[in-house]
Amino acid sequence: MLASECAWAILRAEHARMRELLARVDAALKTGEWKRAGPAASPIAGLIARLQAFDEATHRPKGTVLLQILRGRSTESDDLLRRLEQQRERCDALLSQVKSRLKQAESGDTAAAAAVEDWLEEHRRLMLDHLDQEDTLLHSQTAELLTGEEWAAVASSISETMGARKG
Repeated sequence: MLASECAWAILRAEHARMRELLARVDAALKTGEWKRAGPAASPIAGLIARLQAFDEATHRPKGTVLLQILRGRSTESDDLLRRLEQQRERCDALLSQVKSRLKQAESGDTAAAAAVEDWLEEHRRLMLDHLDQEDTLLHSQTAELLTGEEWAAVASSISETMGARKG
């Protein structure tokens, strides 16, 4: 099962990167400097953009084949996939809301700032839970349900995705 170990090593490394980016957003959020207009405001928006770009362009594409192969294997795995998709959709919606209100918050709108803080805290909590579920529950489901040939397809897909990113 070398293919599964390689695939999970890559996915877990990306999870670590996402946790790092979430921590950086949280640290920037806690300084409160992002609420000020001008150059002090842009770092948090930049961190959010980096987190989104990494997730959407680098991480998510690697899991596509894995999730397609796992879907329909068991009620338990389908329930897990459904929960993960719902969390992902909520996280995406929260970041969209944050981006729409961030400029208002940076201009001194205290209600917008409070909303941004609440949404980013909820996003962080949900995303950390999501990553933990992928590292534990999804990992165990895939180990139980996928064959060596399926893991080879997953690893090949991840490799192709990484090659396309570099090219």
